[in-house]
Amino acid sequence: MPEKVHIPEVIEPEESLPKDLVALRRFAFLMDEAVSIPGTRMRLGVDALLGLLPGVGDVIGALLSSWIIAGALRHRVPPLVIARMVLNVAIDLLFGAVPVAGDVFDFLYEENMMNMRLLEKHRDRRRPPRTTGQIAFVLGAIVTFLVLLALAVVASVIALVLWLIAQRTV
Repeated sequence: MPEKVHIPEVIEPEESLPKDLVALRRFAFLMDEAVSIPGTRMRLGVDALLGLLPGVGDVIGALLSSWIIAGALRHRVPPLVIARMVLNVAIDLLFGAVPVAGDVFDFLYEENMMNMRLLEKHRDRRRPPRTTGQIAFVLGAIVTFLVLLALAVVASVIALVLWLIAQRTV
């Protein structure tokens, strides 16, 4: 039987992770891969189901996804990687808002699992995690950005629907 290979810099077994990262790993799984679709290799998570709620589902999913970004801030992930994580959530928020096609996109784009892999790969193991107070301002700015982006998306969708209605009556 071949020996099990383990590369700690990439993905660590749960028993060696801090408890908050174990919880984040489980959260990412719940959000993106919780349910297996029978007869396929595909999995579905809460994020894709939230995306089915018109108007607010993708916003709720994006705000929930910021918990992994908070974990990355806490575990001293470099700023460029944090920016990539925020971009992953923003991409899901923007494309997920497109009716029908966005629901398919939500199903296929697993930003929580991607962000969790980035967190595990880039966290600083040499220094202790930051406190909530130390990450509060940056996390607040990220959440504010996501909320403003969500409001812009919702306003754009409403404007598009109103424009389409106006075109039909002309």
